[in-house]
Amino acid sequence: MSLIHIISNCNQKCLFCSAYLTPSEKDNNPALWRKKVLKSKDKLIQISGGEPFLCDIDELIKFAYFLKKENRIIEFQTNATLISDINLDKLKILISLINSTKGYFNVNFSSFNHKIEGLITGKKFLFAKRKGGIKILNKLGAIIRLTYVMNSFNYKYLQDFARFIIKEYKFINWIQFSFIKAIGLAKDNKSIIPEYYMVSPYLIKAMNILEKNKIYFEVDHIPLCFLGQYWQRNVDVPKIITNEKGPYLIEKKKLKSCIKCKLYKYCSGPRIDYIKLYPDSKLPIIK
Repeated sequence: MSLIHIISNCNQKCLFCSAYLTPSEKDNNPALWRKKVLKSKDKLIQISGGEPFLCDIDELIKFAYFLKKENRIIEFQTNATLISDINLDKLKILISLINSTKGYFNVNFSSFNHKIEGLITGKKFLFAKRKGGIKILNKLGAIIRLTYVMNSFNYKYLQDFARFIIKEYKFINWIQFSFIKAIGLAKDNKSIIPEYYMVSPYLIKAMNILEKNKIYFEVDHIPLCFLGQYWQRNVDVPKIITNEKGPYLIEKKKLKSCIKCKLYKYCSGPRIDYIKLYPDSKLPIIK
């Protein structure tokens, strides 16, 4: 997959943002977007920002059409708070193009209420617009993934989030629970990056709720040994089984102690930036 930052501006300032780490990709320049795609051999193209919906909707439509012609799959990353302000006819066209590539919208949705969301995103009054934006996407036929970035502010509310999804968004195609990366604005910040063992019991209980209600979910950036019976939901497992190349091969590393674990051959290990933050962290050995 190739991550293309099409714009640097954003209407939020999430505490885990890492977009500024790639300043060379931040130009709001459609010609540059296309150039970067042509340089990539990856099938999946992730359109990201900043917030992509701050770009001109006509240029987004043209870019999506270009990606379709190039036979790429589109992942459109957004916080969904600007969707209600977009012309619906043009939004329908964009959604149709993304669907035609077998692509989807990836919406950052890391809370179930406005108070916690305000702590995470730096904006207190966008929760209602995000909720409404997701419902508009669904009404217009978009494929939607919600990404819940687990951090110190929200991990204790994972079960509440799962129940919220059952109540409000049972139409969601799938959810990804993504452990916060120790990079970008979160680099070296233990106050917002919990240890794996702290998050694990809350995550497993949330996954139990979703599993019982037949809502699909996956997990990223947390080792298999913390996922209980859901270890196969880690996104790296099928990649490892099929020897798929990707960023996970350089972002993560197994510890020496991992070799004794029965899940060793299926696991990519903890993130390297996590190990640097918690060098004495121990992983449970599954026997």
